Amino acid sequence: MTAFGTAMEKTGAAQWLAHGVVVALSPFGVMAVLAGFFVLTILLTQPMSNAAAALVVLPVAMSAAYELGLHARTMAIAIMLAASISFIAPLEPASILVYGPGKYRFADYSKTGGGLTLILIPVVLFLIPVFWPLYAAER
Repeated sequence: MTAFGTAMEKTGAAQWLAHGVVVALSPFGVMAVLAGFFVLTILLTQPMSNAAAALVVLPVAMSAAYELGLHARTMAIAIMLAASISFIAPLEPASILVYGPGKYRFADYSKTGGGLTLILIPVVLFLIPVFWPLYAAER
């Protein structure tokens, strides 16, 4: 996925996708753009590893940050935190380790992980701008 992320940057696909997301979500504010990338990363990290999901979304999110004048570090941290919220499906390596021995079912992860994910999305999106400013000039 590292090669895929690099290819997206080199070909301009990341900038093209970022512009599409910015055009679609920026009328709702920069937090909507941040939330859009956040939720996209969470959705992608369910069927694939968190590192792979972050590597796919990060170049696009960084292009969107530059286009909106947002602090790139804040966007990168948001993607990193979103990639760590992989509770809905037991496809993450740590979940797979306990899936068999614990006799869990896929639905167990969906019920519990879905609720936890729904709690974490607003909490983390609220806290990101508190600890990492959206704009470079903020302190």
